[in-house]
Amino acid sequence: MRVTVNKSAILILALFCPIALAAAVSGQTDPEPAAFDPQKTIPVEALEEDLAVLWDVMEEGHGGFDRYTPSSTLRRGFDAVRDGLAGPLNEFEFFARLAPLIAEIKDGHTRLMLSPGATAHLDSRPVHFPLGLRFIGAKAYVLRNLSPDTGIEDGAELLAVDGTACADILKALLPLVPADAGIRTSKLRRLENPATFGSLLAFRFGRRESFRVRLRPPRGGEVRETTLPGITAGDIPRLLKERYPAAVERRPTYELSFRGPAALLRVRSFSDDPDKERPRYRDFVEAVFRALDDKKTPGLVIDLRGNGGGHDEYAKLLFAHVMDRPFLYYWALETKKDRYELFRYTDESAKDAEELAKPLRKNARGWFDVLGHPNRGLQMPKEPRFSGKVAILIDGGSFSATGEVTSAFHFYKKAVFFGEECGSGYYGNTSGFMVLVTLPHSRIRVRVPLVLYTMAVDNYPKDRGLVPDFPVTPTIGDILAGRDPVLERALAYLGGK
Repeated sequence: MRVTVNKSAILILALFCPIALAAAVSGQTDPEPAAFDPQKTIPVEALEEDLAVLWDVMEEGHGGFDRYTPSSTLRRGFDAVRDGLAGPLNEFEFFARLAPLIAEIKDGHTRLMLSPGATAHLDSRPVHFPLGLRFIGAKAYVLRNLSPDTGIEDGAELLAVDGTACADILKALLPLVPADAGIRTSKLRRLENPATFGSLLAFRFGRRESFRVRLRPPRGGEVRETTLPGITAGDIPRLLKERYPAAVERRPTYELSFRGPAALLRVRSFSDDPDKERPRYRDFVEAVFRALDDKKTPGLVIDLRGNGGGHDEYAKLLFAHVMDRPFLYYWALETKKDRYELFRYTDESAKDAEELAKPLRKNARGWFDVLGHPNRGLQMPKEPRFSGKVAILIDGGSFSATGEVTSAFHFYKKAVFFGEECGSGYYGNTSGFMVLVTLPHSRIRVRVPLVLYTMAVDNYPKDRGLVPDFPVTPTIGDILAGRDPVLERALAYLGGK
């Protein structure tokens, strides 16, 4: 079973490149999609069958299907959609009805995707919102101006779009965004990607090629209203590169620096840096803790903000260099079954289906334990061990394997936390072996994670991510000026201030 898959890479693909995701999960590439007709409708009987298939594959295969929401509640949601099918729908309309059902499962690794043809059509049209946003509380601020209107300043507050208040837009879009435990910070950080925000805005409020926006200038003054043309999905990376080159410049996957007596370790992903000149992650981490030991460093800041995860073992390795005794990391890794009917709706080969059965063992509750994962069983601390004070920076973009390691640090009281609520559920996630299911009539796709990860932690609310000991929220002014009050607060803590 491919339980050591780099989950952050697949998450990024899911958010920003649905067609590439299909290839990443299935190992195949989609053929060139046939001409797509956005007005073509699907008969009610076919919609009902797709809805039934979606329920069956999620109930059968999803390892965390009812982890946060009872299956009876999920069933009522599916039944309500079925009962509301009064006539044929096109793919976009059907997708908009399915998206809240998937989001209600409250699992951040689960993804609903349009068919390749619909994706290509939507991406080719100028229906995406031309402003990159930063959400702070219930307010939205312009972080990246991708429109032709150069008079819009970064830091302006977005008040309304096409007459709908920004707070009401958020209220409408958040239920469409999957996130572990329904964590709000995770949903907000995902919505900040222009492609994600633009797509969901189109699904919820209709596809349009221009937007009437109301904006409040960053330093006050008269509220301005203007109409902006939409942009295509392909315009987004081009415009970001042209106008905000520093924002898209590739940064090292991991790096160590020193701030006075304290060390700052940034880990942007638990994976090896693609630069072949840089050390592999394992070698880098060992060198870091050797350097801290040589320098007798008293305090360490670990910045995990925006780290969407990666290799499970890499995350655990970071914790092992701080832990002072043998420890359990995972309490359980489980799948519901060792053979699945849902494979009939996937591009997974028979070999993959057979492979799924090999590393499993039936357990006392009738599920199947995943064997052979390096994080299973009693784990040993690593040398050199860091025994100083540790401060960890987290936010809604800290997800998957990052959520696992922060829960371990918190449960064993090996760090204090700064920033905003972690984007991953405290007790684990559902990921590991993930399959891509295609609904037979609409061709809408859903990614189904099969492995239920349960961390060896306790005494925390079930439906939350890790809430920092010291909540710190940068203002839009901080962000635009390059100030980092989260890091500053952590360094002050380590310095005894």
